[in-house]
Amino acid sequence: MSKNIMISSIDLSHLHNLEFCSFTEHILEALMKVNQDLDFQKESDLLRSGLEQFDIILKKKKLSAYTKNVNELDKKRCASFTGLLQCVRGYTKHYNEDIKQAAEIILVSIESMGKKIVYRNFQVKSATFSSLTSAWQDKSGFVEAIEILAMSGWVQHLAELNRKFEDAYMERLSAQAAAPRTKLIDLRAELINVYRRIVKKLEAYCLFENPKALELRKHLNKLIAAYNKELIRRKNKSMKRNSCTTIVD
Repeated sequence: MSKNIMISSIDLSHLHNLEFCSFTEHILEALMKVNQDLDFQKESDLLRSGLEQFDIILKKKKLSAYTKNVNELDKKRCASFTGLLQCVRGYTKHYNEDIKQAAEIILVSIESMGKKIVYRNFQVKSATFSSLTSAWQDKSGFVEAIEILAMSGWVQHLAELNRKFEDAYMERLSAQAAAPRTKLIDLRAELINVYRRIVKKLEAYCLFENPKALELRKHLNKLIAAYNKELIRRKNKSMKRNSCTTIVD
């Protein structure tokens, strides 16, 4: 088959559940626009039915809210930690020797946890932030250093953000656990088969240079490119995280 009529490939199994829903919704919207000219009514009905089942099984809107909250809290705690780290590094150049020594004590405790902490997975970051803030608030030497740097409020802020993140993360896990996973896997497999049928039929229409089919093919390829870009970004980010060495005391 000529490359000119091919639909770009995408590994749908690598999409998260919410991304899979979103992709399916985009496909359905595209088909609805050409259903008067191309025969995709049966496939459209199957996609629509599948999305309705997704809403029931996955409780998509609720999980989406959980995920959004988790991501926002993670960004906040990472921003707080990054700001604190930059401030401490700045204090290691301070003209006052007491402040300089206090900053070096805190910096060493951070560096003992390894590099690029904010790029690690959720669980590792939670454990790291918890370990650091607990030490800074409870252990002699660290407590005095934090007081000298006048950063007690900042440490407390980071600790609170980390606790809020952990609570939100557990809420999301509980919501996900409530979804019947086997049914979800089966449903995804069914919808992937429907999508493959759509691709084969559309490529057949394109073979005869149907204008609406060619327009739809162009639209779907752009859509697929956008999702593939995110999959590549996530893969590269995962590889980057895994390349970081974690130092365990």
